[in-house]
Amino acid sequence: MQKAIIDLNANTIVGIANAGGVPEKHQLLLDLPEDFQSDDIAEWAYDGKGLVRDPSAFLKQAKSARKARIKLEAAHLIEADDWKLQRAREREAAGWGTLAEVDAALAEREAIRRSSNAAEQAVDALTDAASVQAFVWAVDVAVAAPRRMTHKQFMARFTDAEIQAMLKAFGDNPALRPWWERFSLARDISLDDAVTQNGVQALETAGLIGKGRAAEVLANAPAAV
Repeated sequence: MQKAIIDLNANTIVGIANAGGVPEKHQLLLDLPEDFQSDDIAEWAYDGKGLVRDPSAFLKQAKSARKARIKLEAAHLIEADDWKLQRAREREAAGWGTLAEVDAALAEREAIRRSSNAAEQAVDALTDAASVQAFVWAVDVAVAAPRRMTHKQFMARFTDAEIQAMLKAFGDNPALRPWWERFSLARDISLDDAVTQNGVQALETAGLIGKGRAAEVLANAPAAV
């Protein structure tokens, strides 16, 4: 009499064994139910006692198992990228690299997270267990790296004359003074931060930098190498 080969890790039927077959590790052999049809194998599951047929319950179980694997696969991809982030951070700390290198590595990792989240949502939208089990995913969600630079790099975007004008004006301009104080305490500057953008635009409005200079100062940071 043929028996079902049960994978105890997934509680699913992974094959059919002839009488006298020996299960492998993490497997179990069970008698096939009388109403078992090989075409419906995906609808059968092991509930800890025997084989039960419940398409909706099995679909839910299949989705849970596939999403758990997606999480694990994403974690492995991020772990495999650890060296890139560590190298970028060490180079930036030593002055050999830039924040753009660090941010590029961070964007790669964020792309993995967002892609895996999208993959889990795609799994939830599937309506049959076979499609769930066959589902594959890839890192296909693009993530733009933050546009950051160090305080020193940001200041280098202003001319000496502009810096002198700003320093002279900040003491007398109550609107710009808080921005300058926050800016002075920041280790790095985000060009995408509304506070940064509004502050630089205010410098132009106040005539401390020339017309059109705000857009130049806020232009893309140098690309990572």
